[in-house]
Amino acid sequence: MTEILRIAHYHGIKVVEDAAHALPCTHRGEMVGTLESDVTVFSFYANKTMTTAEGGMLVTADDAVAKRAKIMRLHGISRDAFDRYTSNKPSWFYEIVAPGCKYNMPDICAAIGIHQLKKLPSFLQKRELLAENYNKALAELPIILPPMPDAGSSHSWHLYPIRLKEECAINRDKFIEMMADLGVGCSVHFIPLHLQPYWRETYNLEERDFPVSQALFEREVSLPLYTKMTLQDQEKVIDAVKRIFSNA
Repeated sequence: MTEILRIAHYHGIKVVEDAAHALPCTHRGEMVGTLESDVTVFSFYANKTMTTAEGGMLVTADDAVAKRAKIMRLHGISRDAFDRYTSNKPSWFYEIVAPGCKYNMPDICAAIGIHQLKKLPSFLQKRELLAENYNKALAELPIILPPMPDAGSSHSWHLYPIRLKEECAINRDKFIEMMADLGVGCSVHFIPLHLQPYWRETYNLEERDFPVSQALFEREVSLPLYTKMTLQDQEKVIDAVKRIFSNA
């Protein structure tokens, strides 16, 4: 982010930071969302590091962006609709000044999020423990482990993605099948856009146009990592991975 922001500032480019998976990581001692990006966007879907069941959050130090976001999040209405129903004075008038949508988070979801925020430090501590266990247990296998954060920074460990090395005797799809046979579900994060029908067909995209992302995709698999995961759960995953590679 330091380098991205340096380049952006030099050229006068706005930076919208996609931090959907990042909370509560830090970059060189600064919490995500407090960097010099113009906007930072978080996701609180159920599988994120903290959840509001559904929804997200936008943070910015730019008053104009904040004002615009507040208008666009609720039908393009020129003032907070909630004020119309809580004001002590007649306050029925409003104007739609932009083609907004309904993006506002329900109060119940926000209430969940407030309490999830309080638990976030313990969530991170658990994720760091699980990631450290994986790093130690899988270090000698023919896989590439996730990159570690730079000195002075921290990782959210939203996912634990590994990559099978080229010398592996099995491919990624077969690995996932064998893990499932051993009672462990894995996933892939993520399928590249150039393989998705809409983007592929609309823009005539082909695999050979994106050799790097295609190669990474074909060898990537995410092992289970979630806050409620017990050490016994994780040991089952580790044993399954080791069994597959020893048999291969």
